[in-house]
Amino acid sequence: MHYIITALLSFAPCGSQAEVLAQRVAANEPFVYSYQNQRLAKEMSLVVAGVPAELERIQNYFQINRKFLGEIYFCEDEEAFASKLQFEPPSWYNAVAQPALKQIVVFVKPRQSPAEIAKLLNHELVHWALFQLPARASQQIPLWLHEGLAEMWSDRGLAEAYQVSLAWESKHNSLPRLSSFAAEFGNEPYRAAVGYALSKEFVIHLVGDSGDELFIRIFNSMEAGRSFDQALVDHTGLSVVSHEKIVRLKLNSWWRVVQEMYPHFFLLLVLIILGLVPFVASRRRHHRKALHAVWQSEEDEVEMLAGHDHNINDE
Repeated sequence: MHYIITALLSFAPCGSQAEVLAQRVAANEPFVYSYQNQRLAKEMSLVVAGVPAELERIQNYFQINRKFLGEIYFCEDEEAFASKLQFEPPSWYNAVAQPALKQIVVFVKPRQSPAEIAKLLNHELVHWALFQLPARASQQIPLWLHEGLAEMWSDRGLAEAYQVSLAWESKHNSLPRLSSFAAEFGNEPYRAAVGYALSKEFVIHLVGDSGDELFIRIFNSMEAGRSFDQALVDHTGLSVVSHEKIVRLKLNSWWRVVQEMYPHFFLLLVLIILGLVPFVASRRRHHRKALHAVWQSEEDEVEMLAGHDHNINDE
């Protein structure tokens, strides 16, 4: 999601919704799907087919057992998006998970492929799963951590869309603090993309250092009454601030700047090296053959001279 909205409204009860809910419970389906038009229904058919399995994988990863039912709505214009959300979203929003409204709303923009929409929806499914944690834990998750976990899982790449380089921002002392994204990411697209990228970087750092089960342990501690920062110290020995210093130190590198700003440069370099291997090997074989020919010629000349000396002695 491009921003977590905890709304105070919920669906008004009605007979048809109760009937649909009963059918979904019987079918073990977490969502019903609705669309702005029939064309979207056809276009998104492959995307929605993977939703139940993806949500199950996410819940297994975080060991979340509760089942929270809802609706996923796909639209393709800004008016329908805002109307369904019941607020006016910033321009950079692509989707929103609203647990109180029991819905995920997805804005299918022009030229977005089904694969891109699937990543976007997977991002929202992480939010949906985290909302199902016990209230004592879910209510203490900072917004940046929500987004960092969702970005890590979906690898959606909001930073790439706005050409964000965390290393460049760090080198120019313009990289914001994680704490500045504790409650909101703002309306400015680039700053929001920087916040998403930094949040993802932080989460990847934690998982890389402490393993995939770290957040299961942290959320269990939070459920027991610890804050996120206290739980992080309990299970890693370092606070959010200390971990962030490590992340920022890693980012403050010109080598990282090159990696982020020219991501295809290294691939091209590797391909060039691999392409040169046969050429270099061929040149070495040719060189060896040339040396062998010279050595053979010298040996033949020595043998000929030796034979000539024998002939002289015979005479």
